[in-house]
Amino acid sequence: MSELGCQGSREHSRLFVPRRVLIGIVQVVVLLVLVFVLSLLLPGDAADVQSSDLTSAAQRAEARHVLGLDVTPAARFLTWAGHAATGDLGTSYANGRAVGAIIAEPFLVTGLMAALTTLLLLPVAGFAGFAAGLAPGSVRDRVITTVSVWLDSIPDFVLAVLLVAYVAIGLGWFPATFLGADLTTMVTDPRYLVLPLVVMVARVAAPLVRLVRAGVIDVLDQPYIAAARRLGVPRRSLLCRHVAPNALGPAMQELGRTGDGLLSGVLIVEAVFVLPGIASTLLDAISNRDHPVILAIVLITGLIAIAVNLLIDVLAQRMLPRRPQS
Repeated sequence: MSELGCQGSREHSRLFVPRRVLIGIVQVVVLLVLVFVLSLLLPGDAADVQSSDLTSAAQRAEARHVLGLDVTPAARFLTWAGHAATGDLGTSYANGRAVGAIIAEPFLVTGLMAALTTLLLLPVAGFAGFAAGLAPGSVRDRVITTVSVWLDSIPDFVLAVLLVAYVAIGLGWFPATFLGADLTTMVTDPRYLVLPLVVMVARVAAPLVRLVRAGVIDVLDQPYIAAARRLGVPRRSLLCRHVAPNALGPAMQELGRTGDGLLSGVLIVEAVFVLPGIASTLLDAISNRDHPVILAIVLITGLIAIAVNLLIDVLAQRMLPRRPQS
């Protein structure tokens, strides 16, 4: 029975990645269809947005023909999807530029913010959670828990506005907005990144801190930790090899479910700090009824979400404790 169980476990592990990839692709396709249908419910189309009150009906009909809007929505979607499968994301309705060229720099800006947020999030949440969990009930634990609860309860836009009002404008320590800045400015002048990163890290780190804290407390109460202490295992080795993997596993899984929070944080950051990222580009595309740009952003964002969540799930699986085989 144990041998059959081992074989079943190995088969499940072998099929885990392909199954998750397939499920993710199906989810992206469903999301694309849903977004396209919802965008059709908006009043007017790209030709109407580009027209004025002086535009005649014949001119609007000609504009629809030029943009390819005179065919059925299903045909437009299938044509775009077929081209997208070959790497051609289409042409913008708003300015006639290639969609790939339009979204390239905004994705780099948002990607830079997301990468920096992740690099800061993991050590901040891990260190704070460990510091609180190693001394439950202490002043340090109460301070860390109180701060994390406060950051988790305050809305993103309130924290962003407070930072702009008191830190950027009041104290003049950092730029208040990204007006006049681009990707090059963000790289060469990191002061632009400080306040947006504070908002984004606080948005995601607060619940993770409490989860890591709870995991550390739970692991430290396990019998094998007490046995390791009696055997004289050094504290550093005990924390790194035994406590950390078991305490961080649930936090890694939770990190995979914080994509929606991170996305909402990006939207708030881009709105308050006028960040020229992909969320701002998406809002402009929705205003212009620019379906190729909207669908391209949804497609790439969905594929990135699949890759990130798959990576987090694989890491979380490897960090989960393994029971010895009999």
